[in-house]
Amino acid sequence: MKKIFVLLFLALLASNVFAQYAEVSIREIQFVGDLIAAAPADYQSPYEGDTVITTGVVMHEVYQGGDPDEDYVVHSGGPTIFIQDPDEIGWSGLMLRRGYDLSDEANALFASLDSGMVIRVTGIVSDYPSGGPGQTQFTLIKFEASDVVGFGVIRPKPVLITLDSLLERGTNKPIYTGEKWENVYVEIRNVTVNHALSTGGFSFGVSDENNLNLIVDDKSSYFSSQSRPLEGTKIVSIKGMIGNRTNIDPPYFLIDPIYPDDITYGDVFPPRIYNIERDLVEVKFGDQVTITSNISDEDGEVVSGKVVYYVNDVLNGEVDMAKVSGDSIWAATLPAFNDSSLISYYVTATDNEGYESNNPTDIVNGRYFYFVLDRPLTINDVQYSPYGSGYSGYNNYDVTVDGVVTSDTSDIIGQIYIQNGSGPWSGIQLFGTQAEELKKGNIVNVTGIVNETFGVTRIGNLDKGVTINGLISDNTTLPEPTEVSTAIIGVSSSGELPAESYEGVLIKYTAITVVDENADGDIGGTNHGEMLIADGTGVATRVELQDGLHDYHNFWEESLENEPIRVLDGSTFDELVGILYYSFGNYKLIPRKNDDFIGYTDIDENIELPEVYSLSQNYPNPFNPTTVINYSIPEVSNVKLKIYDMLGREIRTLVNQEQSAGVYNVEFNASSLSSGVYFFRIEAGNFVDSKKLLLLK
Repeated sequence: MKKIFVLLFLALLASNVFAQYAEVSIREIQFVGDLIAAAPADYQSPYEGDTVITTGVVMHEVYQGGDPDEDYVVHSGGPTIFIQDPDEIGWSGLMLRRGYDLSDEANALFASLDSGMVIRVTGIVSDYPSGGPGQTQFTLIKFEASDVVGFGVIRPKPVLITLDSLLERGTNKPIYTGEKWENVYVEIRNVTVNHALSTGGFSFGVSDENNLNLIVDDKSSYFSSQSRPLEGTKIVSIKGMIGNRTNIDPPYFLIDPIYPDDITYGDVFPPRIYNIERDLVEVKFGDQVTITSNISDEDGEVVSGKVVYYVNDVLNGEVDMAKVSGDSIWAATLPAFNDSSLISYYVTATDNEGYESNNPTDIVNGRYFYFVLDRPLTINDVQYSPYGSGYSGYNNYDVTVDGVVTSDTSDIIGQIYIQNGSGPWSGIQLFGTQAEELKKGNIVNVTGIVNETFGVTRIGNLDKGVTINGLISDNTTLPEPTEVSTAIIGVSSSGELPAESYEGVLIKYTAITVVDENADGDIGGTNHGEMLIADGTGVATRVELQDGLHDYHNFWEESLENEPIRVLDGSTFDELVGILYYSFGNYKLIPRKNDDFIGYTDIDENIELPEVYSLSQNYPNPFNPTTVINYSIPEVSNVKLKIYDMLGREIRTLVNQEQSAGVYNVEFNASSLSSGVYFFRIEAGNFVDSKKLLLLK
C-alpha cells in the first residue's frame, strides 16, 4: 500500500497539481514577526519571490475617471493599485502592479477595476524598488474575469495614526513596528508643510508638534503635476497609503495620497514667491545685478521681502526688496563682485501674520546662483551645479558656447552632445533640428536656451531649438574619455554629486564585469535594455544598451534571440566607453558604437558549458535551514525551479526566468517552514526533473 501511495504521489508530482499556488491572506504576505529583534534588512515578506494567490478590496480606480485614455492614477513603474483586507487593520494593505506579460484581455480587465471591487489575484511577491528590502509589492502573472469575485464593497476607512506610530520621538528614526502600516490606508492630522524633506516633484515633507517628519509622496497622477503647498502651510488631514524606502540611508516612511480630497488644507498660507529672475545673463566684474520676483499672499498681505546672498558659499549679506510694479512684483539689487566669484542667493518674504517662506525652499542645496566672469562662457560654466539640484545657474537663459561634437545621431538615437575639453562639467546635450545635422568631430559655436528636461541639462528645447552659429573646425580628434569608477556614479539620484558633474561627458569604465545582464530584474518580464556593471570597487551602476547604435544587447525583446552580441552575467570588458545620461531615476552610460565596447570576453569563453540538462541532489540533505540546489542547462532556456510539499502544493518559487547556458547554484532557505519532506522540481526547455529534500529542525 505504501508503494502505491508513493507511485500516486510521484504521478501527481509530474501533473497539473504543480499549477496550483498557495492561497494566503494579505496579512500573511505582509506580516513580519519579532520586528524589534530583527534587523531592518530582514523586513521582507516571508513569501518574497513566491507566486501566491490573495484576495482584497480595490482601493481606487486604475485610470483617472476610469478612462484608459487618461493617465493611470498610481505610478509605480506601470499601472498600479492598492488592495486591502477589510477584516484586518494592521498588515492589511498590498501594492499590486499589473504584470508586463499579461494578455490584451487581462490588461483591459485590469484597466476596468475600480474602488469597491473584490479581486482574487495570482502574482509574485517582491520588493519595490527591486533588490529590496523595501515596500512589498505584488506583480500579477494572470488576470481573468473570474478573478473579480465581488462588487460594491465599501472600501475600508482610513486608520487614524500619529507620526510617532512610524517615527521615534527625538531622533526621527523609523520605528520598524510601523512596518504594519505599509500599504495600508491611513489618516494623519494636524501637520505643517516642511519642504526640507522634499524628494522632488510635488512631494513635500510635513512635521507635527513633536517635530517628527514624514514625506508626502507623489505616486498619484492627481498630485504629480501640481505645485507643492508653500512652506509653513497648515494641513488638517492627509489620507493615503504608507510606503517606505529602506534602500537609502537613513531609511524613511512616506504617505501616498491618492485623490485630491485626500489632503485638507488649513487656513494658514505663508507668502508665495515665484518667477525669480535676474536682469543680466552674463555678469562681468563691476556689474550690479537686479533680482525680481513675484510675491503674493493668499490670506493677507506681504510686508517684507529680502534677497539673502552668499559669495563663494559664505553668507555675505541680505538686501531689502521693494515693490516695483503692481501688487506683487518686488526687486532688489545685489552689489558688484570680483571676477570669478560664485554668487548664490534665495528670496525670503514675510506676511502680516508673521509667516515666512523661502524660494527655493531648500536654501542649502537649492539656491539660485551665477558666476562673475570677465571671459566668454564655456560648457563647464553652463553645466556647473554645485548644490545637488542638477539645475544650471543659466537655466531658462540663452547662452552661447563652443564645443566639439562627441556623439551625433549616428551614435545615439535622438541625442547630440558637445564637449569642451574633458573632465567634470565638460559636456552637454544639444536639442533641435539644426543639431541633428552635426557630425562627430565638428567644432561648433551654438546658441540656445538652457533647460532642465527630465533631469538632463541641455541647450535648446521644443519651443526654441538650438541655433548652430557656425562650424569652427571639422574632423577634430575627440577628447579622451574621462576615466571614472563605477562607485562615482553608482545609483546616485538626480543632481547628486559627483555623478551629476559627468552628465553629458564622454567617460569610460575600466576592468568591469557584468553583474546583472538585466538591471530591472525578471519579475513581470521587465527589461528596459539596461545592465548593471561593476569595476574593482564592487559598486554597480547602469549601462543603457538600447539607445546606442551597436550590436550589443541583453535580449530585451524576442527579435534579438539570434542577434549578436548577447551580453551575459559574468561577461567582462577591459573598457566600456560612452556618454553619461540620466533618465527614469538613474544615471547610466550610453555606449555609442561597437568600438566603445573594448576587450569584451563573453561568459562562454570563461567557463566550460554543460552538454546536457541536469538536476543534482541538494546539499546538504537533510538540512536546517538552508541548502543549495545545483542544475545545469546547455542552452538558453526558460527555467522554473520550485519547491512543493508532500501534498503537491507549491511552497516557493526559487527561479522563474530565462537563463543562459551554464551551471547554477540556488540557495533555498526554509527557515519559515516546518520539518518534513519536500520536493524540488525543475522545468527547463523540454527537460523536467524533481528530487526529494528533507528538512530537519
